[in-house]
Amino acid sequence: MSENTITNTELKKKEVKLKIIVYLVSVLLTLMILWPIIMMLYEELTVGTVVAGPYGTFIEQEPTRYFLTQHPFRDLAKNWARFTSDHEGMFIGLKNSLIVTIPSTFFTVYFSALTAYAITAYEWKLKVVFDKFIIVVMMIPNTVATVGFYQMVYKIGMVNKLSMLILPTIAAPMTVFFMRMYLQATFSKEIVESARLDGAREFRIFNQIILPMLKPAIATQAIFAFVTNWTNSFVPSIILIDMKVKTLPLIGGGTIWYSYASFVPPIIVYAFFSKHIVEGIALGGVKT
Repeated sequence: MSENTITNTELKKKEVKLKIIVYLVSVLLTLMILWPIIMMLYEELTVGTVVAGPYGTFIEQEPTRYFLTQHPFRDLAKNWARFTSDHEGMFIGLKNSLIVTIPSTFFTVYFSALTAYAITAYEWKLKVVFDKFIIVVMMIPNTVATVGFYQMVYKIGMVNKLSMLILPTIAAPMTVFFMRMYLQATFSKEIVESARLDGAREFRIFNQIILPMLKPAIATQAIFAFVTNWTNSFVPSIILIDMKVKTLPLIGGGTIWYSYASFVPPIIVYAFFSKHIVEGIALGGVKT
């Protein structure tokens, strides 16, 4: 047996050992992260929970055995009906949060990318001034503009309207700044000019060339925008008064199901977009 064969065999053994160690560490870390969640769910379903009551007291609740009946599959419809009835407020908040968060995330990412592209690709007189203006707006705390925003919403009769939480997300200075910085490093003017020579119009160039180029930046900002809008409670608490239009952070709740409804959607969004972030990092490493 040659020395090269021995060396390759030893390298394969080392790789296998390294993979085993990596998998074991990954499984251990996953269990450490999920264990508190699993225990909370177990306590809620089988033992019961203790929640805060009035005047600083604590109330012990009975376990919610929605899915642990004697015939769980046969009684699934009945269990689900009982569950939705007992947590009607949670489902109202969940629906309203999704109505607000999904369009808000899209508007934030798309129009910020469009603005960043306009600043980077075009030459116009007020380009530098507009760029500086975005940086200045970034420095203004959101709470400062809240009073004026509420006065405007009240005067135009848009209180209790979810659209007033969606439309302002079109203007996101921090996202524009991030997109512009990323686009400056990846933008190729030659590609845009060649597309124009081929007869492509500006919106087609942006949608079919620039947006794929910005995929890692879009994925990153989509995660941030989703979490920000999903957990936002300050502005909604001011303009949403009716219980039927309140979002999930405003409704809250005393059971573990409200907690799951709060953190599961951001985890799903992160799991969906994280692969695009990794692809962008790998692509950037190849380019360099």
